[in-house]
Amino acid sequence: MDLTSSNFNYYLPWVLYELATCSFVSLDLEMSGIAVSSKQQGSRSLQKHYEETKAAAEKYQVLQIGMTVCHEDREKGSYTLKPYNILLNPCLDRNLNVNRDFTFMGWSMDFLAGHNFDVGALFNQGIRYLSRAEENLVREEAVRRWAPNTSMKDIEGRMRDEANVRFLQAVRLEINAWTASGKSRTSFLNIPPSSEMGGPSRHGLPSDLDSSQKWLVHNLVKMEYPDMKTRGMPTFVQIEQRNGGAMKFDERMRESNLRIRKHVGFRWIAEALAGGDLSSLDAAVFQPLMTEDQDPSITVETIANRVKARLQENRPVLVGHNSFTDLVYLYQSFLGPLPNKVEDFIFLIHRTFPVLMDTKYLATLDFDSMNPSSSLEELNKTLAKIRNPKIEVDSLFSKYLYRKNIHEAGYDSMLTAIAFLKMSIHLDDGKLPKGKRGRLEDIAYGIATPCNQVVQDLFPEKNLLHVKNPFTDFFDTEVEADSQTLPTPMALADTEIDEVKQKVKDGVLIPRLGDYFWRAYANKLRVFGAVEKTVCFGPPNPSKRSKRKNKTSGLGADHDTPKKDQPAAKADLLICD
Repeated sequence: MDLTSSNFNYYLPWVLYELATCSFVSLDLEMSGIAVSSKQQGSRSLQKHYEETKAAAEKYQVLQIGMTVCHEDREKGSYTLKPYNILLNPCLDRNLNVNRDFTFMGWSMDFLAGHNFDVGALFNQGIRYLSRAEENLVREEAVRRWAPNTSMKDIEGRMRDEANVRFLQAVRLEINAWTASGKSRTSFLNIPPSSEMGGPSRHGLPSDLDSSQKWLVHNLVKMEYPDMKTRGMPTFVQIEQRNGGAMKFDERMRESNLRIRKHVGFRWIAEALAGGDLSSLDAAVFQPLMTEDQDPSITVETIANRVKARLQENRPVLVGHNSFTDLVYLYQSFLGPLPNKVEDFIFLIHRTFPVLMDTKYLATLDFDSMNPSSSLEELNKTLAKIRNPKIEVDSLFSKYLYRKNIHEAGYDSMLTAIAFLKMSIHLDDGKLPKGKRGRLEDIAYGIATPCNQVVQDLFPEKNLLHVKNPFTDFFDTEVEADSQTLPTPMALADTEIDEVKQKVKDGVLIPRLGDYFWRAYANKLRVFGAVEKTVCFGPPNPSKRSKRKNKTSGLGADHDTPKKDQPAAKADLLICD
């Protein structure tokens, strides 16, 4: 499904609901540029590789995000995929009074264009967004513009300058003439007026304004024309009549906050993935999740609060292919500034996305970096004829059933999800299965009928609310033996149900969180651009806290130490062999 500016507001609550109830999410990003090292690839240290990737993420933009949400049906023994292809608009709305510079790399754009990427669609259909840092800038700008006039001395000081006095008088004459023009008045006034609005100004205004002159215009309007608003442009200031007339500071800030929430855009989804703050997202946004036959005691506020709580209780498992670079760009573009040291980045990412799985790592456990099967397309060809687990695609998300859009982010995220599901069951001692190679067209998946189970998914039966969460046991390194359980289990948690255990053993369901598969392979990412080749996010070894049998995972004490051919800890959990 394509998410664009025209349908984003309707589908946003559904996306958040899917993320709150899914088994895992696979991501793929397409960027306007990437790091290109002048040195030979593979000879750089991890720190140097990170620095170059960080610099690129600060310069270039994420243009397209693929996100496939996967739901497990334990009874049917199947997995339903919902692939989203999300276009992002790199521009900020000019009403926010904050600008964003963006850059295109020629090689990257040529590559994308060669795979039918429509650059024009970014601006016509792309979803706008504000990063956390940009949201703060917009709010600071609103306060600066609308706060009570605490800098009158500074303004009056500038007004004593003879040139500024003449300039402001000319601006007043333009504004007064514009307001007095009655029905013939245009919807806005540019200072200085453009030639299309009647030629050069009669009042001696310069053809272009410098920053000091724009500052004077903004403050003049704020002080003397409170029923008007200004918008800064590169060489002029645009003035418009404010709807509703003059407003007090509190009213203006409420209006600004509403505008900010409207323009957060895609970052709501990024916050959901990261367990971020969704408290300012209006409950009314979740109205599409309501049904006519719903329990009357469950209101839209109840559903909104439950979705937000679930997302903070249990962040989705994040699956990617060669995802180190994607994580750098994802964090920089939406969540916050990147630290300078790679070890700080690793700590930050593990805290933000506690459970990661890299299909590139799984595909290269025999460590042949030149193996063509490690590319996403070739990997799926290698696994094409594997028939379990049973994979279905929701019928509302059928775009890729008949079109193989290689390097479209949505399609690549679906291939990543399929590869992960198959390898989680069929990976044998770090090696891919033999004799299953085919074409992408040979990949078998059914079509699932959409099923609306919002209430059932968000408000499960009480006996499921206190299942022990293996996420706490396995991925946290300093947790008390009697750790508190989360109120809602993760979707892949071990429920101690014999039928589920048998299906996992039979290869019908993928391993439960806490099983040896997760202990051996989770939170390890391939970084072939660096000497170290592999990075561990979080504990590289199984839990060190206990040698007793782990009831959650069903593993004995002999599994608490990695096998000799398993990645070993090195350099404070950062580097794996």
